[in-house]
Amino acid sequence: MVAVTIDFDRPLAGIAGVLASAVHGRGRIRAFSGDPDSALLAEVTRLAERGDVVPVVDTVHPLDRVADDHRALKAGGVRGKHVVRVA
Repeated sequence: MVAVTIDFDRPLAGIAGVLASAVHGRGRIRAFSGDPDSALLAEVTRLAERGDVVPVVDTVHPLDRVADDHRALKAGGVRGKHVVRVA
């Protein structure tokens, strides 16, 4: 599953691309809600606590270095999630 967002600098092109893929892509694109219900979140929590779902973390940055984190993500080559430590 890949979450697709719309480029607000070119919203019509982004929407047209998603719609074209939905029509001509043999059903490979489906809309979904980014607002899961509590039962789904509880299930994912249970799986993570059991160790069945393990996130791949590339780097952990402190909050005051978030600009460095953003530059690293833009540069590419990321092999996992970048985490911002806020506490």
